[in-house]
Amino acid sequence: MARTKRRMPVDLILLCGFLGSGKTSLIMDYLRQDTGGDTGVVINEVGEVSIDGTIVANDRSGIPVTVMPNGCLCCSLRSSVVDTLMALLTAPRAAGAAPIQRIIVEANGLASPGPVIASLAAPELIAMGVRVMVVSTYDCASGLPDADTFEDAAAQLAAARRVVFTKIDRADMAGLAHHRRIVTGINPFAEILVDEDRTRQVRAAFGSMRPGDPVKEAADALCALGRQGLAHPRIHVFRGSPVQALSWDDVATWLDEVSGLCGNRLLRLKATVHVSDCDDPIWIQSVGTTFSAPRRLGSEQQCSDAFVVIARDVTLEELRGTLGFAPIALSLSDEDAPARNGVLAQAIESV
Repeated sequence: MARTKRRMPVDLILLCGFLGSGKTSLIMDYLRQDTGGDTGVVINEVGEVSIDGTIVANDRSGIPVTVMPNGCLCCSLRSSVVDTLMALLTAPRAAGAAPIQRIIVEANGLASPGPVIASLAAPELIAMGVRVMVVSTYDCASGLPDADTFEDAAAQLAAARRVVFTKIDRADMAGLAHHRRIVTGINPFAEILVDEDRTRQVRAAFGSMRPGDPVKEAADALCALGRQGLAHPRIHVFRGSPVQALSWDDVATWLDEVSGLCGNRLLRLKATVHVSDCDDPIWIQSVGTTFSAPRRLGSEQQCSDAFVVIARDVTLEELRGTLGFAPIALSLSDEDAPARNGVLAQAIESV
């Protein structure tokens, strides 16, 4: 029997960002630099007439561009997006053309990343070697949108692995520092890209994914919580620690309760935890209420139990009152920050 050739990983970059924050411009600038021709683009637009798709297609010939108009990736088009991506990945390539190594999916400005990521966990995409990363644009000219649309923007920023600052020429140094603190307050896990050199910034935004170290990532995020100094009043970042020895059932039940309580107000959750029924520490993460499969870390990785929950319009009192006695105690990120920073400094040195 012939052996199936192993496919190289394909980076699927879900590009989010609020309306007018520069997503299409970012894609166009990247495609102008894409000399390898190994990138595909999927554009999701609200409305029957494709504007951005036409602009991108006309700007760079030879790039496979697919437009999904008149719908939203996070609702009515969740099934068809998988078909669209499979068509891109399996379509015949021109003689001598490089295989697709990267697909940029530009979501419309109102898309919520969690449901989209859930649909991208389709078995057929996993079999094709697809690995997903969220990149979000942040408009330094206008900052966060108003109350009517804040929920969508906060969900996009909280889901991002990378946040690209756009229109940075319209903000001074103090303004950029202010925006950085706001974004860190919403998502302490994100890599924030601020570079006056547009070429470098675009390359960094869509560069290949490197496997992260979950232990260092959690430690860095907790350190960011202690120094952020500014957050949106509707966003709360909670940290958690076990109050007893934990089994996996304890952790799974607690995650279900937190997810059920917060609903779409849960923006992000990450944790490293030891449980009695597993020799290795476990890495847990979610975007919204969409959880990735728990990942066992190597037993040689030394890490403390740490939980970070990012939620919108949820108070500590609400969590404590609803959850009652729980095996994991939550507190606000800014409580006893000085003592915590000293412990975290030691933790990072040991990673």
